[in-house]
Amino acid sequence: MTVNIQQLLSFLFFATIANLTVYSLSIKAQITSVSPESGCVREPQAYISPELLASMASRGTFSKEGIPGALTFETEFKAGNITADKIVQAAMKACILSNTYGVASHKHYVEEVNNQIQLMFRESDD
Repeated sequence: MTVNIQQLLSFLFFATIANLTVYSLSIKAQITSVSPESGCVREPQAYISPELLASMASRGTFSKEGIPGALTFETEFKAGNITADKIVQAAMKACILSNTYGVASHKHYVEEVNNQIQLMFRESDD
């Protein structure tokens, strides 16, 4: 039984391609799998700095969650229609921030988000 080298190489090539295809499909499935508990497509971050969260909110990152961006953001925040707590909740709903460590209920975290927003408004007024 003689094995032709060309047949052997062809077999190895197709076996390698098949393995890579299966491997890449399994990786893709892991990346895009939905968490049944949260409905999130991506894994939320355990922590986002209050400064970054405030910036994201002011840029309209959470518009689908009811937090408008740009000039409307400032007007609505100053009127009390948007609060730091609502921003934290919107970040969790958007699957950006996780509440794994109780960030949403941590008083100082929410206060710091509020402080960062106030600071952004002061800096924009200067």
